[in-house]
Amino acid sequence: MIRYIASRLAIAFGLLLGLVTLSFGLVSLLPGDPAVALLGDYATPADIARIHTELGLDKPLWDRYVDYLARTLGGDLGHSFFTGAPVAQELWTRLPNTLVYLVPGLALALLLGIGMGTFAAYRSGRLPDKAFTAGVSVLMAVPEFVLALVLLFIFYQQLHLAPAPLGMLASADIPPPKVTGSVLVDAVIAGNWKILGSVASRAVLPVVTMGLFFAAPFGKTVRTGLLQILHSPQIEFAKACGLRPVQVYRYALSDVRAALMTYMVLLFAAALSGAAIVESVFSWPGVGGWSLDGVLKGDLPVIQGFVLVMGSTSLFGYVVLDVLITLLDPRTRGLAIRPLRRSKRVPAPRV
Repeated sequence: MIRYIASRLAIAFGLLLGLVTLSFGLVSLLPGDPAVALLGDYATPADIARIHTELGLDKPLWDRYVDYLARTLGGDLGHSFFTGAPVAQELWTRLPNTLVYLVPGLALALLLGIGMGTFAAYRSGRLPDKAFTAGVSVLMAVPEFVLALVLLFIFYQQLHLAPAPLGMLASADIPPPKVTGSVLVDAVIAGNWKILGSVASRAVLPVVTMGLFFAAPFGKTVRTGLLQILHSPQIEFAKACGLRPVQVYRYALSDVRAALMTYMVLLFAAALSGAAIVESVFSWPGVGGWSLDGVLKGDLPVIQGFVLVMGSTSLFGYVVLDVLITLLDPRTRGLAIRPLRRSKRVPAPRV
């Protein structure tokens, strides 16, 4: 098992090196000059040359790649062209703000998906199953920002149950003393429960948006997997042995846990990378809106740092997923740890 984990980590390191190269190449070949974007259209050639020298853009492409690779492997993601702030510090400051609604949103999506998919699987071909299929089709066709705007219109504009979508804090809230720069983490350190309550109340609609949006693929996966398992010989044998329906359902659900875990990792990576839409609607100070602002400004270190961190998170998630599936599923354990050897072909006897 240790050898298997080491092989997966080696593959992940190779993919990470390729991701670093890809992020540098794609961003470096983008049209436009960062110096012009930083100084404006009326910048003089002397000013542009000065900015090129300060940012290292006057060096050959290979030298810039070597410097970028050395800095990245050392944990230095560079500094923003516009604010001068370290990119790594900005990322780790804003990442808790994104996770505060993203993790509960995915947990809500998992619970809704398991519940709806199970109910539809047990009522296959009936009205609940047809209603579930129609609802899943609608949720998968509606974009995230449309769903967020509908929830804002209902709960903020009409019912007045939700606060205004103006960020994590109200205008009257006093931020906690700055320690890490993240309002959520600083409030936890200071023990300021009032600020935590304000953040939680304003995170409800983003959580519901993510939960409803990602509940559809979870429910579809559960329904498809359970439909195949509920009619399998092992489940029929369990029913014939007189097991309770709850036990039968638990055995059936354990057979689709690998697919659920795979979907969880995939959707977490997709939600973390595409958080800019939700954060733009709710004016949420997370990594998504920050990265989108960097793309619009042409801030190369911000773009490269965001792509690299999100890609590294996805790679690490895939490694953990492979290991967990290997540990939980005995059917894949032997294949993963001891690869099949090519058997020797025995010649057929002559007649």
